[in-house]
Amino acid sequence: MNKLSSLTIKQIHQAYRDKLLTPTSFIDQCIEKTKQTKHLNAFVTVTEEIAENHGMESEKRLYKDKKMKALDGISVGVKDNFCTKDVPTTCGSNMLRGFRPAYDATAVARLRGAGACLLGKCNLDEFAMGSGTVDSIFGPTRNPWGYDEQDWRITGGSSGGSAAAVAAGAVAAALGSDTGGSTRNPAAYCGLVGLKPTYGLVSRYGLIPLVNSMDVPGILTRTVEDAAIVLNCIAGPDDLDSTTIKKEFKPVSIKEDFDLSNIRIGIPKEYYCEGMSEEVVDTWRKVADLLENEKAQMRSVSMPHTSISIAVYSILNQCEVASNMARYDGLQYGLRTDKDYSTEELYASSRSQGFNNVVRSRIFTGNYFLLARNYEKYFMKALKLRRLVSDDFAKVFDKDTGVDILLTPTTLSDAPLYSEFCSLHNRDQCARQDYCTQAANLAGAPAVALPAALSRRRLPLSLQLTAPPLAEDLLLNVARQIERLVNFPSATASQTLEKLNISASTLPSASRGLLARLAAAARGASPGPLGPPPDPAGLALRRAAATAQALDDDYQILTLQHKIKEVQLKINRNAKFISSLTSTLSEARGGAGAGVAGGAGGAVERLAADLRAHRHKLTAYKDSADKAKNKYSALEVPGELEPGVLREGCARAAAAAAAAARWARAAEDKECTRRLRQQTLKLQLS
Repeated sequence: MNKLSSLTIKQIHQAYRDKLLTPTSFIDQCIEKTKQTKHLNAFVTVTEEIAENHGMESEKRLYKDKKMKALDGISVGVKDNFCTKDVPTTCGSNMLRGFRPAYDATAVARLRGAGACLLGKCNLDEFAMGSGTVDSIFGPTRNPWGYDEQDWRITGGSSGGSAAAVAAGAVAAALGSDTGGSTRNPAAYCGLVGLKPTYGLVSRYGLIPLVNSMDVPGILTRTVEDAAIVLNCIAGPDDLDSTTIKKEFKPVSIKEDFDLSNIRIGIPKEYYCEGMSEEVVDTWRKVADLLENEKAQMRSVSMPHTSISIAVYSILNQCEVASNMARYDGLQYGLRTDKDYSTEELYASSRSQGFNNVVRSRIFTGNYFLLARNYEKYFMKALKLRRLVSDDFAKVFDKDTGVDILLTPTTLSDAPLYSEFCSLHNRDQCARQDYCTQAANLAGAPAVALPAALSRRRLPLSLQLTAPPLAEDLLLNVARQIERLVNFPSATASQTLEKLNISASTLPSASRGLLARLAAAARGASPGPLGPPPDPAGLALRRAAATAQALDDDYQILTLQHKIKEVQLKINRNAKFISSLTSTLSEARGGAGAGVAGGAGGAVERLAADLRAHRHKLTAYKDSADKAKNKYSALEVPGELEPGVLREGCARAAAAAAAAARWARAAEDKECTRRLRQQTLKLQLS
């Protein structure tokens, strides 16, 4: 189950083709996963029946028509501010509680048209006004990473429910919305890929508006390639949305051999700001070094209006919120109170009870900025400054003198604790959380957040790439190369296993056998008709061998430690029994008769001999354990393998098998490709 929930879209489809998995069985397990992770509060509505029906339709296409759509049998979640036909759409607000749209948003309709299985609607800050997913009427969403019931970490927001659903493995992908970072921020805190496309590339029709001039449907997935697959399904012109780009969308193609040598990557110095953790800065620096080692051209650039962009964003956000929220009046739809003795009273009471403090505060502030006496001073000035921010991007992306892409942090730190986050006002938190992300929305540029490292607290740290408008192909190909270089572990592969305390001792024998076979291949076992694989396949298999050997030693250590505990318990029990019998023997010698004393004495001698044997065995076990530990420590395994925890060892072995599969494909050996793919899938499914 845990392994299934960490598969990519491509791997799920390969499992369907190889008949290792069926769409209906996969969707059933995703539904079960939503129940197991209910404590995270990722979903506000679970559409179990709809998902099952979609799964059956996918299965019919796969096994009867022998065709598969781009998202057939893939579980998806949708943020609860996208309209979904006959499914509650609340925006996390009392104002829309019980509202069921009569139509699907264009992005949702296109997901369904591509074969996706809608698993449910995901939690969010009320009307997407927040950066923590803590202000919903359904309660806050909890981060699967470092989960602690007493004081858990936030998911980020406002698309936190979508992020938690993907990170926990309930869905393979989810829709979010992004107005100032609402997709990228939770992706950063949950160890995911979060894509904000170019403004107008994906239709906003059916996305309940927050800020019309900045809102963009966003995508949350576990990998860059998955994000590209989903984008290819939902992007393109839409007659129902006049703001969509009329130019036909050219699908993104991810190239594994993408060459970075001619790519100019800019590091904006203004993005290093007060409050940014040293771990984030260090990760930023290390990834820049990795890219430079890949021959990318790294340049320092300046974006002088970055410091004012957050204030510009805040003013424009609140002005448009005041305008958009005016439609919720208690008369047409939404909450309607019983105070209807006057239109004004009905209007006031419905809005007062329907909106929370955050929404009301933004409405009040926005209306203040839009007053006749303040209009030029705030709103018009903010529009002019927005142009300056946008011009910064235009200059830095100049074809002749600029760069092709920008590399920045996504957030200032790893995910904060809920208690820490709530200690600041919503407006202050948004100013802090959106510092690195909102400028891309002001400029309409595409951006993607991707996990780059783990902090000292074993929480994700994320970096952001920003590209010129409509340069999604370049953006995602560079992101894929960074993903390859950093080799970040998925949330499901690490945190879920850690939470369930799954160790090497529980690894099924079939998986251990597979690792052993990989190890044998690396040690020079018969390579088959192709001959010895050239590097990097040979390197991949050698790494797999090291990982397999390390896991095997880890298993031996755990087994020996378990035996040591058993023997120690026996020694303790025998020692207590000997003490009791010795006491009995003394009493017997004192007056109960020689027969009893002799019998007790014989028992003591036998137990004493048994005790000596156990102690000898204990010494032998401890020696064996020490040898195994020394052998384990001496192994040169890529990265860190923590004893007793599968998460990284298994992931590396799977990655090595996948690398070997890529080599096989390059050699155009279909049989070897099929075999290696199955090895990878079996390892991940076991």
